[in-house]
Amino acid sequence: MKRSSLILVALFISVITLFGTSLTIENDHFRISVDEQTGAITSLFVKANQSELIEEKQLVSNFRICLPLEDYQANYIDGMDQKPYEVTRDGNSISVKFSGMSSPQGEFPVDLSYSVSLVDDYVSFKSSLTNHHSEAISEFWFPRIGGWKQFGTHRDAKLATPNYNTNSSHNISLFKHYPGGRGLGAEAAEWSLDYPGMVMPWWDIYDEEADLGLYLAYHDPVFRFSTWHTYLMPNRSGGREAWLTTEQAAGHPVGLIFSHVRYPYIHSGETLEAGEFIIRAHQGDWHQGSQFYREWFMAHFPFDNSNSWLRKKSAWFTSIIYQPEDKIIADYKTYDSWTVDAQKYGIDCFELIGWDKGGLERDYPVYQPEEKLGGREGFRALMKSIDSKGGKCLVFNNYNILDQNTDWYKSELNKYKQLDGYGQQNIWMGWGESTLMARKQLNVRYHVRSSVTPEIEKILSDQFLDLVRDGAHGFQIDKVCVGGALDFNPLNTMKPDVALCEGLVQAIGRLYDQCLEIDPDFRMASEFGFDRLIPYFDVGYRNAWGLDISTFRYVFPEWTSCMHVSNPRDFRGINGALLTGSVICVEPDSYQGSLDQPLYKDLANYIQEVERIRKDLLDIIFLGKYYDKLDASVMEVVENATGKSEGGESVNVAAPGEMPGMGGGSGDQLKESTLLHYRVHGDMDTGQRAIVVVNDSPEPISYVWEFTHKDIKKAQLYSPFEEVRSVKQGDVLEIMGDGLQILVESGL
Repeated sequence: MKRSSLILVALFISVITLFGTSLTIENDHFRISVDEQTGAITSLFVKANQSELIEEKQLVSNFRICLPLEDYQANYIDGMDQKPYEVTRDGNSISVKFSGMSSPQGEFPVDLSYSVSLVDDYVSFKSSLTNHHSEAISEFWFPRIGGWKQFGTHRDAKLATPNYNTNSSHNISLFKHYPGGRGLGAEAAEWSLDYPGMVMPWWDIYDEEADLGLYLAYHDPVFRFSTWHTYLMPNRSGGREAWLTTEQAAGHPVGLIFSHVRYPYIHSGETLEAGEFIIRAHQGDWHQGSQFYREWFMAHFPFDNSNSWLRKKSAWFTSIIYQPEDKIIADYKTYDSWTVDAQKYGIDCFELIGWDKGGLERDYPVYQPEEKLGGREGFRALMKSIDSKGGKCLVFNNYNILDQNTDWYKSELNKYKQLDGYGQQNIWMGWGESTLMARKQLNVRYHVRSSVTPEIEKILSDQFLDLVRDGAHGFQIDKVCVGGALDFNPLNTMKPDVALCEGLVQAIGRLYDQCLEIDPDFRMASEFGFDRLIPYFDVGYRNAWGLDISTFRYVFPEWTSCMHVSNPRDFRGINGALLTGSVICVEPDSYQGSLDQPLYKDLANYIQEVERIRKDLLDIIFLGKYYDKLDASVMEVVENATGKSEGGESVNVAAPGEMPGMGGGSGDQLKESTLLHYRVHGDMDTGQRAIVVVNDSPEPISYVWEFTHKDIKKAQLYSPFEEVRSVKQGDVLEIMGDGLQILVESGL
């Protein structure tokens, strides 16, 4: 018998010794085995790249439950120590049932049933957990899949996670350079991400060699706080690679244990129906995998903002007119004159901050026009004036944020604050502006999150609806991104894991509906950080940064973010907005001045020019589909043996239809540039593509371009302060230092 066959036989015998007999389900995409003695998955085989996800059988797992006791909070019920009373197969589904659980602390009346099913091209995990014990179940870890060592035939696969304001979290090495470490109390090296925290509940692992992704997603219509958790067993190495080798592990098994963790707090007689967790193999990387999430999301939470005036506004002017230390920057009349100044440069959408009682970051939840600035009549006059000039005003407010320094808070509102399980809140939200002590946070007014109770909801809606009646065209609701937390406030009847997730979304949805009843054109933007609010917020406030933007932009092109521009000559920020399809949110003097001042003259002129171009191409590069870096290639030319671009004119140094250096004998050397950034956009209806190119260096760069979705021979080249001209594929283009160019495919 061959050595390889002997190894397989030995492995089979060891698995039988560990687990006994298994039930197996299989289709064209996966083969899965579940142990009849424990209900654990002992094999999860991905056929597309011949990958066994559970290589280290000693780390096989099924579930974990934490049921805290009065005298032992860390009472974990380990699923591998339990014996199911039923493990059955029905077609391509395996069901596992437990009744009664045990831990070293005793016996517990907890029931669990779960299923592992093959549904078309994905694996589905569903579970139902019932507690009959007097104490609440705090944690439920399921699915819990142990023994991962790689994806594919190597350890180079990378993890993508959906990020808040960049795509930079799309190159995480789990299988070599594990990002976590072993903290106090952990069983091994540990790394996890929460949702919310991640902006969508999915991971995607990419095997570049096979061009195959593995999409892991939580599809639950009920928005719950949850954690995506990994252990690297037995620990992280102190060497150059995080993983220990088998020899270095001193007899301990080496591998990952992945768990999806929920925090149900179900009491006696209550059941958690945990939603569906899925694993799906697909061609391509996270771009392709994330489309499965979009499909699921739009089926459950459909939205259409195609008629939104706010989504069509590609530039805002904004200012903070009253600071929290009593410093007035502008009254309503002065701010109105600043909106006139901004309109000179093509901006007709205005965000108004610090308009309310006490100014910015003060006296929340009182949202009434400040008397020192002109009072309610002055506020109404400002809204009417902006409206008469064809402008729109977004009024800044917050939702569930309380100023704990007010008498109202001390006498009444304190009972509505969000609470942890010990009746406290980790308070970090303190901002100041007008004094050095305030800016250094040595002496500031701290805020707390409120719970979302009927009382708080009414306090807010009564005031916000008055603002709509007074002429506000929309809201920019700030700090919603700090809402994701467990909430144990007894006045909130929702479970702790949904109170500030599903509960917050529902409350904002009700507010939005009430505003629409007053003004059908009313719209909202927000500083928010999770997908479930996208149907209500057309624009995110801080989901873009530098030359990048949140993963949201690719998955939901109907949405975009602001790119904030405060400093004179911040052309990079403006270029970043064009690159990513973001709103230019200009805030002169850090929210304290007019755009029409000498210090900002060149920036204002640049905004006016790029906005002129963007309006011409609005349906492609702002309202269109965002392809990230798909469907095109941009390469820097680092050596040109046959010609050189002069005066910005392009020189054809290759045969028609060929990239320089790829034929034609030109001798050009091409490279992927770290200074040349590009993104692809496309018209939603026609599919016409454009490449936006930005030079992030002070020196000119030569480059070549190519559309890859189909053979495009020509493009129209747009650049600020230049005439549009036609260029051909194979032309070498030069982009000036800190420059911007847009290539729009021709021939449609």
